Amino acid sequence: MPPTTFPQRLIVVAALLFPLAPSLRAQDREPLSLAAAHATARQGHPGLAAAREAVVAAQARERQASAYPNPTIAYGREQTSGFGQSNSQNFASLGQPIEFGLRSVRRDIARAQREAAEARLSRAESDLRHDVTVAYARVLAADRRARIAERAGATFIEALRVSEHRLAAGDVAGYTHRRLRLEVAHAATVRAEAVLAAQTARVALSSLVAAADAPTSASALTLSDTLVARSPAPDATSLVAIAVRARAELRALALDAKAAEAEARLAARERTPVPVLSAGFKHERVEQPGTGDPSLGGFIAGISLPLPIFDRRRGTVDAAAAETRRQLALVEEYRRRVTREVLEAHHAYRIALEQVALLEPVVGPDAHAALAAADVAYAEGEITLVEWLDVMRSYREAEASLASLQAEVLIRRAALERAVGTPLTQVP
Repeated sequence: MPPTTFPQRLIVVAALLFPLAPSLRAQDREPLSLAAAHATARQGHPGLAAAREAVVAAQARERQASAYPNPTIAYGREQTSGFGQSNSQNFASLGQPIEFGLRSVRRDIARAQREAAEARLSRAESDLRHDVTVAYARVLAADRRARIAERAGATFIEALRVSEHRLAAGDVAGYTHRRLRLEVAHAATVRAEAVLAAQTARVALSSLVAAADAPTSASALTLSDTLVARSPAPDATSLVAIAVRARAELRALALDAKAAEAEARLAARERTPVPVLSAGFKHERVEQPGTGDPSLGGFIAGISLPLPIFDRRRGTVDAAAAETRRQLALVEEYRRRVTREVLEAHHAYRIALEQVALLEPVVGPDAHAALAAADVAYAEGEITLVEWLDVMRSYREAEASLASLQAEVLIRRAALERAVGTPLTQVP
């Protein structure tokens, strides 16, 4: 076998660098749709589990708030003696605090806190939906850029093979051939970087959709959805109005303010002393020589009432009132923040749609035909290497940019949905 030349070895090395990565050829894996990714992430995400447990705890505290105060039971014995006489007394009583209106206020507080916990669970679900959508879109874009880089590399390899024959025939200059070899090496580097980016994006998505007890290899993920432009968003003004009503964290803050108002009422009512009513029986026995052992029995009743002399709970009442005002100010501050976020996300989504609409007609069937014509023209020597490289580079960059922009549409749509607090498909 004759020895291979350096260009031939370069072609072999480049060919070895360009096969599809395992992550891009996992044809035997069940494809994962975006909807399935959302459902899988909701099942095993620890952040959602923590938010759910917070709701369970709040529900338990709400039940506890309805409980009555426990009664108290007391027993005592007194015994005295002297001058040949003894006296003993046994008494037992049952006491019950009588609260006026405190229990209902505690229920109001616990109810508001439980509803706030449910709102925060809804926010955690919205955040997870956004994160999964972003990770999914980035995998789709990275896969597409890797395929683009692979096709470009394969084209460069074929061009190098043609150049090798033309160089041997004296139809191409050595400088031109060396320039093409550099382009092949550069294309291999670009493709390797694209494959690494695709794998990195898969790791991020896998960390969101893989269950803790059943970890999924990132390379095993194959996606079924594609990068497509979505429909325009509704009017920004209507989205702001929806967001003010639908944003879960804004509801949570409003419920925190409601709970603070109830706590202020509770603090004011607790200034009124809570009386304790008691009732029981008493048995008395007197032992005296010559008189027998007469026994006496009866009942006892009483009431105890704390005297608000040293502690009138003025500081607690003032603190509760200040906390209420603070919570209401936070609600107003966050309402303004929601408005700003919706407007910014709506503008970013609209710009992304416009950019995709401008680029899609450029990178389409006509561009593919022009690229094929340039390949034929270069193979037949009708255009120079520099002209052919310009066509290849421009097309590859435009197609990669389109993939990135289409992914950005999905990402910015997800950001807009998170800003609004509900999927845009549910917006009338």
